[in-house]
Amino acid sequence: MARDPRRLDRLTARWRERHETRVAEARAAGAPRPLAQAERESLAAAAFPFRSMSAMEYVAQHGESMIGFTYDDERYRDAELQAWIDEVGALLRTRRGGS
Repeated sequence: MARDPRRLDRLTARWRERHETRVAEARAAGAPRPLAQAERESLAAAAFPFRSMSAMEYVAQHGESMIGFTYDDERYRDAELQAWIDEVGALLRTRRGGS
């Protein structure tokens, strides 16, 4: 039995659409984003070059492989990290043709 090579892409697109809808509905209802746990914030600060690379540069280099970006679902104590992550999320959604 042959596997459909596009199945994962379709499942990912369906997950992303549902996720984006839930997030948009929560934001439209005025629900604040939850505060990221310390471990997640530490991971984000260590993993993303937010102090040395613009969000636009990062998305240009890595955007194709960032199919399930959810870091912008939460709030971060570090304002610089927060702004960078929010911009990355917005750029990724624009790339995909979303809002």
